[in-house]
Amino acid sequence: MIFGIVLNLSILAAFRYAVYFDGLISALFHLSTTPDSLINKVIVPLGISFFTFTNISYLIEVKRSRIPAERHLGYFACYIAFFPKLIQGPIERPQSFLPQLRKQHKFDYNGVTDGIRLMLWGFFKKLVIADQLSLVVNAVYDNNQNWHSPILILSTILFAFQIYMDFSGYIDIARGAARILGFQLNRNFDSPYLSTSIKDFWGRWHMSLSQWLRDYIFLPLAYYLSGHLKKQKYAGISTEKYLYAISITVTFLLCGLWHGVGWNFIVWGGIFAFYLIVGSISAKPMKRFYRKTGLIAYKKANDILQAFITFLLVSFAWIFFRAAGLSVALKIVSSLFDGWGKNAIKESFQSIQQILLNNKVTLIESLLVLLMIPFVMLVEHHFPKAVKGKSISSFPLPLRWGAYYFLVLLIFYFGKTETNSFIYFQF
Repeated sequence: MIFGIVLNLSILAAFRYAVYFDGLISALFHLSTTPDSLINKVIVPLGISFFTFTNISYLIEVKRSRIPAERHLGYFACYIAFFPKLIQGPIERPQSFLPQLRKQHKFDYNGVTDGIRLMLWGFFKKLVIADQLSLVVNAVYDNNQNWHSPILILSTILFAFQIYMDFSGYIDIARGAARILGFQLNRNFDSPYLSTSIKDFWGRWHMSLSQWLRDYIFLPLAYYLSGHLKKQKYAGISTEKYLYAISITVTFLLCGLWHGVGWNFIVWGGIFAFYLIVGSISAKPMKRFYRKTGLIAYKKANDILQAFITFLLVSFAWIFFRAAGLSVALKIVSSLFDGWGKNAIKESFQSIQQILLNNKVTLIESLLVLLMIPFVMLVEHHFPKAVKGKSISSFPLPLRWGAYYFLVLLIFYFGKTETNSFIYFQF
């Protein structure tokens, strides 16, 4: 198992970080680098991060005797490289997918129609919402000019929705394609922006990765450390809190490093680790505060407030995820609260109009796209069965087909022939 994990991680590191180490070595030894160097000609294998994680998951689950080793090369290869999930996940555990390969698959009309509906929903989220939001986000984040605070904050919030619609849209397409073929892939999102805490957020966002990190890094590390530390208090803080802080920090720093080479990704992981540590320490005091003040009686109001605060914290962390580098991210953060005068708001509005004009998009079209965001959130939260395609067939036929045609027309109207690639393709 150890040899297999080291081998997989070594291959991943060689392909993902070779260019970085090539530049580092060249700088240390004053060597010249050219675009034509051999290292820059290496083609990174498709979906290397996701099939590496799948390989490691298989090795550990077999080692833990949770599933027998797969002796059939074809079934094993299909589990690793099943095309819908290969590029962006979800990261399937062997016990949930391998048994499906041995089942006899026959044409299932309901499965095919459910899959097509789910794919349609994913294309709608990606082409109509995510790609339209990217017009403003890319114009601001990929341009180093001195933007005013209003447009920086707006772009950051828009990116939060862009990455959700982009990533979850792909997962819907992947799950729909698999459903057409007779396979079930696990959900990867569960209304993450309605989370009431950062811990809750990571239980709803990219769930297959969150569970992978929890089961294969966080829990083993916490268990190992608990056996080597005495259960007592240090500086008034229990050992369990230290164990949690160390384990969660290591886990999220590795999560950031997996997402990309650059200090901005490591800082992104560190920010979430900090959020989770503070949340762990403050959990009991906050409960006491709510009980003593009587605020505990207003559960819905508290949930809305906590969801809003959580969304703002997550959006702030996305700055480091989206920025081209740490210096750009810090520049954006330092400019977030500068220049909130009338001129700043006016110039920001004019900048948005110019960005839309350059992309041949009207203000009305942009407002329509913004209105679709709460629509998607509402549908996915309150009507999960409808989104999966399990209860739509019970709706009246005119309503069903009217919805299908409406989504298709929106895709044709807003979708671009030169569509942006999915954000997580880079990982």
